[in-house]
Formats: sequence, structure tokens, C-alpha cells
Amino acid sequence: MKAPSLKQKSIAGRLLMFSGFFVTLALLVAAIVLWLALKTVVREQVDQRLDTQINALAAAVTRDAQGRITLSAPLDAPPFDRPSSGWYWQIDDGQQRLTSRSLMNGTIDAPPPRQDLRHVLMGMPTSGRGGDHGRGPLYLRQAVRSIDGMTLTITATAPMIALVGPTLRALFWLVPCMLLLGLVLMAGTLWQIRFGLRPLKSMAANIDAINRGERARLPDETTAELAPLSLKTNALLAANEERLAATRMQFANLAHGLKTPVASLLLALDEKNDPQGALRSLAARIDNRIKHHLAAARRVMASSDNVASTDLAASVADLHRAISQIHAERNIAFDTDIAKGLRVACDESDVEEMLGNLIDNAFKWAASHVTLRARRDGPTARITIEDDGPGIPPDRLDAVLLPGVREDEHVPGNGFGLSIASELAGLYGGSLALEANRTKGLRCVLCLPVAMGLVPA
Repeated sequence: MKAPSLKQKSIAGRLLMFSGFFVTLALLVAAIVLWLALKTVVREQVDQRLDTQINALAAAVTRDAQGRITLSAPLDAPPFDRPSSGWYWQIDDGQQRLTSRSLMNGTIDAPPPRQDLRHVLMGMPTSGRGGDHGRGPLYLRQAVRSIDGMTLTITATAPMIALVGPTLRALFWLVPCMLLLGLVLMAGTLWQIRFGLRPLKSMAANIDAINRGERARLPDETTAELAPLSLKTNALLAANEERLAATRMQFANLAHGLKTPVASLLLALDEKNDPQGALRSLAARIDNRIKHHLAAARRVMASSDNVASTDLAASVADLHRAISQIHAERNIAFDTDIAKGLRVACDESDVEEMLGNLIDNAFKWAASHVTLRARRDGPTARITIEDDGPGIPPDRLDAVLLPGVREDEHVPGNGFGLSIASELAGLYGGSLALEANRTKGLRCVLCLPVAMGLVPA
């Protein structure tokens, strides 16, 4: 068997490659989505914390007797009490600033707040980025409020690490989990591919069994996708067997057709017309070659699964109509007893030639009656043809099966009918035997292989 080419691709390899690509892409997209969702959740939590601080500052800011802004209550609760933590607040009226203790008398470097109609009317805080003069980037929320005739800009900040830190810590667990999930998915995909391709491996094993002669056909396939392939393969095998059987039979029939005239030639040659024996030697060599090929064909036909099938009753009925007309003047009765549906695994033309010779021979010698019976005996169809003629002496029963041997020279014939029937029967692994009838006459017993699975025992 030819080794697979390097250019050939494995179906399992292709499925695994595409599955790996899509699993990796799906995990990457899922990781990005989870990262963005987590960042959004963390940012919303920080916004809520800063907005709460802004609202508390707006509620506590007042103006004292000197017109300066002040707070009615201290609002430096954690985390706005930790110096340089990035958690700051600042209130600015354009002339004066109030700052958190954590800012340590510094100021927040922030751009002017974005003011659109929605933020102005509702006083909603806006987000932005700023700094605290070199101590680190800040995430800030700003709101502009009008309180007691004052326009105040209230700013609350958080360090950028408050947004990034939780997501990074979550990513520390997210990445290994995604990798583990990817490995599990790839393992599941590999198992799925192996399980899914198992019917293909089973089919390949069955085809190997057919090549080794252990099976004749692929078994019925339960996999919906492979069932049509199995049916078409079996149909192809059956067609090939039919063509092969027909070819073998043609060669066998050709050899058999040559055997009769060669045998006649051997009988016709003698010391008078072939004094040197050269022609007889040549004819004998031809006869030996023909016998060799007939024997080879017999072995092949016996060992192969023969696909031919012939209805025995139909063939006998056709032969009776033809032969009864040939011997109509003798008024021979012909009785048949054939098992219903009995079919033999032989070519129809060969069956007609074998039975035609035997029935015709029985009609020639019968006094008034010919009987044909056929029954199945295991894998063999046993066909007996009896006549009430003079019969053949027991010591001549084997001799008359030889080519050219005739029991009575006064009866028309060439002496090849019985030998042809015997040769054809042997070609199919069957046999022909002659027996003396119980009362008088001759019994021919023809055994042929049954077309298996078609006839009950």
C-alpha cells in the first residue's frame, strides 16, 4: 500500500486546528469582554464613592460672617484623611479654596469641568483626569453647584490605581482560569473529534477485513452521514463481483467450449490419419492446457462468493416446453417435484445446458416416463432425473461421463452431453453422479450450490 503523501491533510488535524483557532479567539474575546465589564463595574463603584463625597461637601458648605466659604462639619473621613493618597476633595469659588486634609495644603491640577445643559441643570458630576502636581495621575469627578448665591466647583479625586488595581488583581485570576478553560475545551474537542471519527476508523477496518477476505460486505452503518457511503460501497463491491464472476465464467465457458471439439479431434485421430503422432501430441497438449484452465476456474468459482442466481423451477419449465416438442412423437410423460423458491448459485445459461443435456438424455432413453425432483440438502440443491429406460450397466456408469463415450451408437448423439454437464457442475463446486434406478432405467443426481439466503432449508 502506498504511503500517505506529505501533502495529504488529516481530517482530525484540520478539525483540531480550526477548533483550536476558534476556541482561542472565543476565549480572547471573552477575556476582553470580562476585562471591560470589570473595569466598568470598578469605575462605577469609584464614581459612586466620589459622587457621594461631592454631595456631602455641597450639603455642608456655607459662607461665614466675613463672606468666606466654610464647612459646617468636617468631611475628611477615610480615605480622604490619608496624606498624598490620591483621595482628595477641593472646593473652589474662584477666589478661595477648601481642600481635604489628605491634599496637605496642595491643589488639584484639573481641567475646567465639562458643562453641558444636562450637567448644568441637574448638577451632575463629570469625569476627567488630573494630577496633584507630580505626585501621580488622578481620576476625578467635578460638579458645579450654586449655593447661597455662590458658584462653586467641587472636585473629588481617586488615584488611578483605584481603577486599575482591582482589574489587575482580577486579571491575575482571570488569565489562568481562561488558560485552564482553553485546555479543557481543547481536550474536549480532541475527545469529540476522536469519538466523531470513530465510525470512519471502523469503516476503514471493515474495508481492510474485506481485502483480507474476512468479510464480504460492509455492515449496515448506523451513522446517518456514513450510511449512504456504506450502501454505495457495498453496491460497488457487488457490481465488481458480478463483473468478475461473469469474466471468469466467460473464460471457463470458452475453455469448456474448446474442450469438446478438442476431445472430438483426439478421438478422430488415429494411426491411419496421424501415423507420426504429431497431431495427437499437439491436440493432447491443447487438451491439457484446457483442463488446466478449467481446473483453475473450478477452484476460483468454488472459493468465491458466487453472485449468480437462477430459479430452478422456471428453467425446468422452459426446458420441458422445448424438449417435449423435440420428442413429441414418443409421448413421454414428464413429472416435476421442485421445492418452492429453490434457486441455485449458477449462471442461467449453464443451468439450462446442464439440465438440458440430462433431460434430453432421459427423454431419449425413457420408455414412457421421466421424473425430476429437486430438494435442498444443506448448502446444496440435489436434483434427481429418473427415466424408465433400459438403464446402464453398473460397470459403465463412470465411463459414460467421459467425453465422446456413447452407450449405444444407434441412438443419435455425440457422447458429450453427460461430460459437459459433469464439467459445468464441477466448475461451480457441484457434481454429477449416475445411479441405477430402483426398478429400471437410470437416475442422474446433479448437485449444485444453493443461492444462499434465498431458500429455507
